Amino acid sequence: MTRSPTFHAVRLATPLIRRVILGRVPRLFDAAYYRTNNPDVARSGIDPFLHFVWRGAAQDRDPSADFDTAFYRRQSGATRLDPVRHYLRVGAKAGLDPNPAFSTLMYVARYPDVGLAGINPLVHYRQDGRAEGRVAAPSASQPEEWVPFQGVREAQRWAYPAQASPRFALTLRRDVPVSACPSVLPRLCLVLTLDGNEIDGLVQSFDAFPDSAADALTLAIDTTLRPHPPRPTLVLALEQCFHGPGPGGTVLLRYAEARIWDVLPERPHVLRLCPAGALALRVL
Repeated sequence: MTRSPTFHAVRLATPLIRRVILGRVPRLFDAAYYRTNNPDVARSGIDPFLHFVWRGAAQDRDPSADFDTAFYRRQSGATRLDPVRHYLRVGAKAGLDPNPAFSTLMYVARYPDVGLAGINPLVHYRQDGRAEGRVAAPSASQPEEWVPFQGVREAQRWAYPAQASPRFALTLRRDVPVSACPSVLPRLCLVLTLDGNEIDGLVQSFDAFPDSAADALTLAIDTTLRPHPPRPTLVLALEQCFHGPGPGGTVLLRYAEARIWDVLPERPHVLRLCPAGALALRVL
């Protein structure tokens, strides 16, 4: 792809401007992530952090996968600094949280060595803590009720994996006999605690299965293999769901529609809207 002279001029000049005005890029800012998730910035050639400070933060653009700008700004209110530098210099000490899944105070309380070392909690978690298997507790700044749960009683929210059963399998099936699913619920919510790779795998499975030649497609989850998020990350909301017991402890499900909700952000949103189908669940 041929770039214009303007692009090259901007690409060369704006990092120099950023160094003079803002100094070094903070460790919580991921330039590659910012370019990938903001194609207009990538096309312009502008220094990513300069754009974030100049416009991106005010537009609630996120500086990394671990920093939710809109969520942070609702806690901090108006500040002179951009959200990333504010959190590094002021917010962490004040107990503000960078995203709904990370409690600054809980991380320091759980791991005193981080506080004693004077390291910013999120910086530590990104650089070392996650790889070491340290757990990030969810922020207390959460909405009281997630949208997919509205009108759904506790008994209609099935959590996988369960605390006593860290392994389970979810199998998309071409069909399940009507006679095998005698019970019906207006909405059944499967509350799933999956990591990023498993989320991608589940979404891709729902995308690919309708056009595949397979009669079944299984996604096996084992949370003992690597650290998992401390709270649910997805809700699979099954509308007009018929269910019943299957062989070997399997639960069989037929549904009129499925919505895959991403519940990590403060404002949950639907990742996929899937047509009628069937699936089986089994604790391994």
